[in-house]
Amino acid sequence: MCTARRHFHMARWSHVVTLLGCVSIVGLGFAPGCGGSKGDSGFGAGSGSGGSSNGSSGTGSSNGSSGASSSGCGITGCGDGATSSSSSGGDGGVACPTGLKCGVACSGGGTTTISGKIYDPAKLNPLYDIAVYVPAVPLVALPKGVPTGADACNCGALFKSGAVVSAVTGVDGSFKITNAPVGSQVPLVFQDNAQPDKSLAFPGTLAGAGPNDNMPDIAVSTGGADTLECLMTRMGIPGSEYVAGAGGTGHVHVFSGGSNGGQGGSPEANPMPGAPGSNTALWDSQAHLMPYDILLLSCEGAETSNANPPVLEQYLNAGGRAFGSHYHYAWFGGPITTGQGYAAPADWGTNLASWQPDQSGLADPSGGIIVQTLNGSTQPFVKGVALYQWLGLNNALGVGGVAPHELPIYSPRFDDRVGPANKPSQPWITSDATGNAGVTMYFSFDTPVNAPAAPDGGSPNYCGRAVFSDLHVGGAEPDTSPPPTGCAAGPAGTVGLSPQEKALEFMIFDLSSCVIPDNVPPSDAGVPIFQ
Repeated sequence: MCTARRHFHMARWSHVVTLLGCVSIVGLGFAPGCGGSKGDSGFGAGSGSGGSSNGSSGTGSSNGSSGASSSGCGITGCGDGATSSSSSGGDGGVACPTGLKCGVACSGGGTTTISGKIYDPAKLNPLYDIAVYVPAVPLVALPKGVPTGADACNCGALFKSGAVVSAVTGVDGSFKITNAPVGSQVPLVFQDNAQPDKSLAFPGTLAGAGPNDNMPDIAVSTGGADTLECLMTRMGIPGSEYVAGAGGTGHVHVFSGGSNGGQGGSPEANPMPGAPGSNTALWDSQAHLMPYDILLLSCEGAETSNANPPVLEQYLNAGGRAFGSHYHYAWFGGPITTGQGYAAPADWGTNLASWQPDQSGLADPSGGIIVQTLNGSTQPFVKGVALYQWLGLNNALGVGGVAPHELPIYSPRFDDRVGPANKPSQPWITSDATGNAGVTMYFSFDTPVNAPAAPDGGSPNYCGRAVFSDLHVGGAEPDTSPPPTGCAAGPAGTVGLSPQEKALEFMIFDLSSCVIPDNVPPSDAGVPIFQ
């Protein structure tokens, strides 16, 4: 019987599980990097097409076995009473890792497999499109913050240990690795030795972890009208990971937005003690942004005070990831109502969307339609299809009084429309509200937006990704005390994520994965095999 020992190799919220005497599994999420043209390997010095993607799972098919919904991790051998043999090498010409047997052949055409399901740190929601693989060589520490130097704009920097075999999770969080290596202590596995359900979850803290452990560093700029920092707590990150400003041992770095306003937004009512002003310690320079894998900009209740769009563009073009809520439209489209002196970069603005002053006042909730086609096309938007299916599996559609198959959105706002002319952008959610039908509630774009096509005519070599969302966390509930202690267990006293927060969780994980252009079907291979 196989038992499990966990390790946390978390450079991009990755998680290692060692099944004693069986195999090692790495689940990799929150993986900022860069994408390239279709067919790139994702390894080596060149840019990759992304390591956490799967065409079949993107269209909704599951990678897991029939028992995945109740099994956190299972190992299946050749079958009761079957015989087996093995080769000395692994798949793809990779030397089999020491202590493992690769290429185990089973009578009757069967194969050894590993199957399971991966959850968020709170162990509430399964995660889609997470790479799972058996490393080909000992694990190598991954870069912190936005990769630079030879690792810049290179998904291969995130998979330096390669893979013997790999898979990615489907919309239900399940995966299945076929032709899995067999450990030397268990020369033949006959039965499914399942681990308890939800045993494969990304950890929310590194307390007590080992030397290879790591987590993404997330910078949160707080504001007076939203609580993105509290989304992190409900996703399973404990308060011990929150620190004020740069430095410290935690991985959620809190800065105060709106602190030096005047013309723009306001700080949250109960700021975190010691949190420095965002405009003086976070977005005042690219150097201050680069240490963070992800930047979360929480709504200030008005157009951002003293925003700095050129620096945000530099950070994104280098491979950063940014998520802007509501009034942060001013970063992408420029200030409309406050008359502040900053402007959106020339290649953003109306190139990304048609912008309008804040509009609201609709009854709660409003219905959101999940976009499942590419912008300006009738071709499928694979990740949009996956989002729709994922929300359905997690009871987030057709609830709260909205129409069936729609997402209930509380405190919706209407600031932009993304149409066929806005080629860099991809809508994810639009409104069905009377008078605002078709208004974009959520869209993303890859950076640099003016990147040239690849020499072979393929997709540009994008490095970063940005998101604009008119969905507030929990309907913009007010904080009653400083974060993280002031964060409720769930909206309106509930536990867990609201339907619209579930959509934001899905999108944050996607935001942070290797960039694959929306018009390029994700690779079936997930993490490519070392050649």
